[in-house]
Amino acid sequence: MNIWMISREYAGIAEAGGVKNVVCSLSEELVKLKHQVTLFIPEYGATDFSNIVNYEELCKTPFSLSFAGRDFEVTFAKGLIKNSNVQVVFVKSKIYSEKNNVYTYCQKDLDTLKDFNMKIGVGYHDCAYLDVLFQKAICIYRKEISCKQNESCDVVHCHDACTALLPSIAKIFYADFFSKTKFVVSIHNAGPGYHHEFFDIQGAKSFTDIPESELVDALNGSRVEPYLLAAKHSTLSTVSYDYANELLDSNNYYSDGLSQIFNYKNVKIFGITNGIDINRYLPEDKKVSLLPFSFCPEKKDLEGKFLCRKFFLENFSKQENLNKQIEGYPINQFGFIDAKDFDDKKNIFISFHGRLVRQKGILLIIDLLDKIFSHYENVRFIINGQGEFFLQEELAKKANAHLGKIVYLCGYEKSLARLCTAAGDFALFPSEFEPCGLEDFIAQIFGTIPIAHATGGLKKIVNNTSGFTYSPNTTDELLKILSHLIEQKTANPKAFDDLIQSAALHVKENYTWQKVAKRYLELYEGE
Repeated sequence: MNIWMISREYAGIAEAGGVKNVVCSLSEELVKLKHQVTLFIPEYGATDFSNIVNYEELCKTPFSLSFAGRDFEVTFAKGLIKNSNVQVVFVKSKIYSEKNNVYTYCQKDLDTLKDFNMKIGVGYHDCAYLDVLFQKAICIYRKEISCKQNESCDVVHCHDACTALLPSIAKIFYADFFSKTKFVVSIHNAGPGYHHEFFDIQGAKSFTDIPESELVDALNGSRVEPYLLAAKHSTLSTVSYDYANELLDSNNYYSDGLSQIFNYKNVKIFGITNGIDINRYLPEDKKVSLLPFSFCPEKKDLEGKFLCRKFFLENFSKQENLNKQIEGYPINQFGFIDAKDFDDKKNIFISFHGRLVRQKGILLIIDLLDKIFSHYENVRFIINGQGEFFLQEELAKKANAHLGKIVYLCGYEKSLARLCTAAGDFALFPSEFEPCGLEDFIAQIFGTIPIAHATGGLKKIVNNTSGFTYSPNTTDELLKILSHLIEQKTANPKAFDDLIQSAALHVKENYTWQKVAKRYLELYEGE
């Protein structure tokens, strides 16, 4: 099959959230299964071309588009992603080239665009134009370039709400060019803030020209939802079996109203749990894992894991190292781990790495810290992440209130993030909701036992086999399970060595992309 992947992000080219990893790994695996895959992605000012070869412009004369009061010119370029044989088509326009991030303002945007209304981390004010232009441009590419070259287009796989309008635009305005094409729209996150909705019908009509009769069917209150439009013209999927069930549950209040409408309309959503490319994380290979020492949880070889912890403590948690840069990435340190703990194997280390947003249960972690330390003297926390300013401030306060017991590293750098996870005995995942989850996989691969709220994709953790889950998602319930595990490990430091081994094997045996890609092929080939 000739499969088009439609995404605003892709690992190694333009990175934002977890979507980049899914699109990259799925595309590469489908190519290994002898299918032709073409990625469509905007060409941003911050696009990384280091993995692109054979780059060439496809048209000298730009195509003109006008909608919602603005005029645009679009051209296309193509290339090949190194070592994967995934083809890529770049959608080129000034609106993308002036952006130095994928979805939100970054410092470089503030420096170059000179708009004093911008704030770092806030979504681009013209995000609707970014979304719609991208999707309309793909239809133009199909009509003006690929059809004229007699290229087939069997499946168009759209990722997240920012591409979910494409099936409707294609089927309504370009039906002749997509008559033999199956559309799939994957919901990576249906939480509030991820819908890319229009405020009302008139706004949606001015951007898309989609008839009002279609837009009415996609209303969520007064808002027009791309996912509801997609439900009519495509197959909907999401990134775990359990999240699919939650999206169809009328009692789910973490989808900002979508679940109730999906339920009422009897919409089908297919759940395919994401895989992980284990070869990108192998702790046996330092060049791959980016960790300072090698180890192998599958073989109960954990000495390198403890050396990684010691390396972390000596380099990233000392009292004197309050601010640092790692290869140009600014990392702010709050709190520290007491130096006397560096060689003390009696202490138990609990880690968290992820975005600091309420969805991830950060408020619960903040509430947990005082209670844990009032019960246990031998617990230490390693926290790494950035996000909502309020949550960053609260974690910094906790780190300073419990000096010697918490180190909070604000900022992101890949090798440090992995080290923070590998240094822990346990990793926390108290998410309010979680479509799939990748960090729990990484923890298992690195021999760190996940403790997660039993929601969405985190339900893939098997109690006493690959980690532990709990419910309801309250501080008291999390404290209860943590207390039990802390007491077990304090009494017997090797109490969980068998579970560490089974967790690593569980991921390898069940969640490789080779297996997951075949499930997507079944979806592509189905009615």
